[in-house]
Formats: sequence, structure tokens, C-alpha cells
Amino acid sequence: MEKTKKGDCSFGCLIFILYLCTLEMRRILFLFIISMMGTVVTIGQQPLDSIPPMPPSWREPVPEGWPTLKKASTDIGNALSKAFKNAFYYWDISVTTGSTGIGFDVSTPMNSVLSLRAGYAFMPHWKQPMHFGVEVGDDRSKSHSKFERLSGLLQDFTGYQVDDEITMEGMPTYWNWKLMADVTPFRNKHWHLTAGFYAGSHQIGKAVNAIEDMPSLMAVTMYNNVYNKAANDQPITNINGADIFLEDPTGKMDLKSHFLYYGMMSIHMGNYTHDVLYEEDVVSPYDQFIGDNYYAEGDIIHHKGDVMIAKGSPYRMVPDENSMVKAYAYANRFKPYVGFGYGGQLLKGDDSWLVSFDCGAMFWGGVPKIVTHDGTDLVNDVENVRGKVGDYIDVIKKFKVFPVLNLRITKRLF
Repeated sequence: MEKTKKGDCSFGCLIFILYLCTLEMRRILFLFIISMMGTVVTIGQQPLDSIPPMPPSWREPVPEGWPTLKKASTDIGNALSKAFKNAFYYWDISVTTGSTGIGFDVSTPMNSVLSLRAGYAFMPHWKQPMHFGVEVGDDRSKSHSKFERLSGLLQDFTGYQVDDEITMEGMPTYWNWKLMADVTPFRNKHWHLTAGFYAGSHQIGKAVNAIEDMPSLMAVTMYNNVYNKAANDQPITNINGADIFLEDPTGKMDLKSHFLYYGMMSIHMGNYTHDVLYEEDVVSPYDQFIGDNYYAEGDIIHHKGDVMIAKGSPYRMVPDENSMVKAYAYANRFKPYVGFGYGGQLLKGDDSWLVSFDCGAMFWGGVPKIVTHDGTDLVNDVENVRGKVGDYIDVIKKFKVFPVLNLRITKRLF
């Protein structure tokens, strides 16, 4: 027992001694780094032969002329003061307009070549109309004639007149804060190089159907609801416990065959670039036939990972539960920026008013996404997108960055 206590005591003493040695080595390293920094600052101010040799031991007194910790810190402070002696000497406020929107920024110099600039900009919500045709069924060659015959039936059935074209109104929605560093490396100080970042909204744009198309979309939603029930052999309603089907057993008024002949009404946007898989098992909610197959309640109709839509199949956008069609564009919130610019006096001989432009690239982190209300990404999941949306997507895929071109009017405050 006594030996154990002695052993523990010896081991504890050893740990304590090692700890003290570690602290001593930290102090030595710290003094060495500070001394070297002081040497770098002052080495250019004295001849090489005037610098005394390093003392053989750090415990010996420091020779006269060798930078001490106090002198090194003083030299570093003086060097920083000299480098930034013009920091915050004056302040400018600017109004900006251009591809990043309308905004403002505030700037101040840090020294003779470096200025810092911070500000905010947003894009006004102007609208750009985009038109899409409503199609009936999968055969595009027969879609127009089917629509002509079906539109009258839908007007009688729903009370709404259905147009064969839907208008979506696209608008930018982005805004950003920014922090920039401007460097003027040339003598005339007109040209500047800029690096910094924008930080702002995740959503950069959206498109929603026009209000005047709401009746048409409501009629399309009502028709598709009945069509889906007919295609899946589901009752369209239940009256007093009795299921009502579209199919007439006598064959005299078989509405089901008419719905199946016409097909679903939708907006054909493009074709899928890959297989779309079921994300979870699809279970039959009741006993039913789907085609020639019978499924009891609780049977699995489709397993997770089964192909729901094959690659190359048409992507058909249908209205959501509110009878609306929508799409949203997304990019990274944090966006680095590099560019250049040129500036000068707005009025000759007056340095209080300045005008300049900035040109550069905002890196928004790869290709932005354009996601519809049903979760389909038109950029990555669909190809051959039609209309103006397709033109926009083709441009976005080619340019991985957002081009920045801004005009800035500046007033010197003080």
C-alpha cells in the first residue's frame, strides 16, 4: 500500500514538472516569434552589420540594439499606423442601379490604395409574361381537335370557359447585402479592382399564373379530378353508401370511355432526363382493380424504388390543389464577387460628386434551380423545355455566374 502511494506521488510530480516545462517552452516560442516580427519590421531601417549577433542563450541579457519585446510591439504598431493612417479619413454614400437592382452603399478608404464598401440592393418586381399551351391527352397531333370538342363540354359541365393557352407572369425577387474591397493600383486612381461577396435571398425569382387564367385552371382541375377517378376505376362520389361510377353497365351512356379517350389536360413542359422513382411504398386504400390486376386493401401496388415515370417521358404540369401553376428559382444565399470598375468626377473640378461603373461576375454556386409547385426541377430534371422558360433555362445552363453591371453615383459626405 505504501509503495503504491509513493508511486502515485512520483508520477504526479513528474506530470507537474512536464507541465511547467511546457509552459516554459510556450513562453520561449512566444518571445522568439515576437522578436522575429520586430526584426522584420526594423531590419530595413538599420545596416546589416549594425545588428548584433543572437545571444548564445536566451537567459543571457539582450545585447544593446537587439529588438526587445517592447520595441518589437512598438515597431509593429508604428508600421500599422503608417499603413492605415488614412483609414476612415472621409466617407462616401452612393446610389446604385444595374443588374443587381436598385440600392445604396457606403464607402471609406483604409489607405491610399484600399477602400471598403458595404451596401444593399434589391430588384423591383416587374413582370414578364410567358405563355404555355394547354394540351389534352398524350398525342400532340390530336390534342388541338380534342381540346376544341372538350372545351364546350367543360363549359357546360363546370360553367367555366377554358382557354387553350395559360399565361404565367415571371418576376425577379432577389435582394442582397454586399461587402466589397476596392483596390486602386494605378497612379491616376480611376481604375479599381474589386473583390467581395453578396449575401441575400435564397429565392431569386418566381412565376405564377395570371389572375385572368384562374377560371380555365379551375375547370382543368375539376376535369382532371374526374379523369383520374375514371382511369383508376374509382367512384366519382358516394350517395347514401352507394358508390357512383362513370361507367354505365348498359353501355348507353359510358362517360368513362369518353374521359379515357380524351386523356388528361395538362401543360407539356418538356421531357424527363432520368427515371422518376417512387419514394415510398404505394398501398391500396381499398379493394380494387387496376387494369387487369386486383389489389386488396393494404396490398402494395408499387414498391419504393420502382420506376414511376421513365426517362424521356413527357413532363406534364397540372394545376395544384388551389388550381394554380407556379415555379420558383433558387440560388445560394452567399455569392462571391470579383470585378473591376472605372470612376471619376461627375462635375468637372468638383470632387464631392463622383460617377463610376462596376463590371464583374457574381458566383451563385453552380446552376440555379427552377422548381415547379409539384417539386420538379426544370433545370436538372427536364430537357427540351418549351417557350421563353426554355430560352431562359438554356442561358442559365451556359452561364454559371451572374453578370454584374452597375452604375454608381457618389456624394462625399465629409
